[in-house]
Amino acid sequence: MKKLIVITSPCFFEREDVILSHLFKEGMQCLHLRKPDSDANELRKLLDRIPDIYYPKIVLHDCFGLAVEYGLGGVHLNRRNNQPPDDFAGTISRSCHSIGELGQFGKLDYLFLSPIFESISKEGYGSGFKPEILKQASNAGIINDKVIALGGIDLTTLPLLRPFRFGGTAVLGALWGNHPSADKENSIITQYKKLQTWN
Repeated sequence: MKKLIVITSPCFFEREDVILSHLFKEGMQCLHLRKPDSDANELRKLLDRIPDIYYPKIVLHDCFGLAVEYGLGGVHLNRRNNQPPDDFAGTISRSCHSIGELGQFGKLDYLFLSPIFESISKEGYGSGFKPEILKQASNAGIINDKVIALGGIDLTTLPLLRPFRFGGTAVLGALWGNHPSADKENSIITQYKKLQTWN
């Protein structure tokens, strides 16, 4: 079964903790907590409202000290934070935007490759890879079960990934839309279940 990773909305919203906990109950195996404009205290408030049984399934994009403090499952390296905490025992992943980077960081636990399709959450953040390039990288073993497809992933584009050897997909806009809110909880959960069944 392919991995389905959920990336949080970049902005906090009311009852976000309740919806995230509900998604975990529905089987969410990996949540990337990405709030690029937030500080440690804001992240801490959200984490404190999520049952600690789910902490091993949470990967942090910022304020890596919290990953150690809360015993989170992993950290995700990026341009802002390119080094994991010392002696960190969880998973270490990274974002890549070229096929060449996949080889460069192949020793990490897994890698995001983006944008595969036109982004849903970032306007003007276009598709970066032609299908023939993805096919060549798959055939060469560069795209493998450690590479996660990101960017423009939704129910219409998921089937287009089947010819390639991605280990899974990461979703953001397809799940949260542009303005997630507490009153959209049921539609978010329903959408998650649909995305879950793609493979």
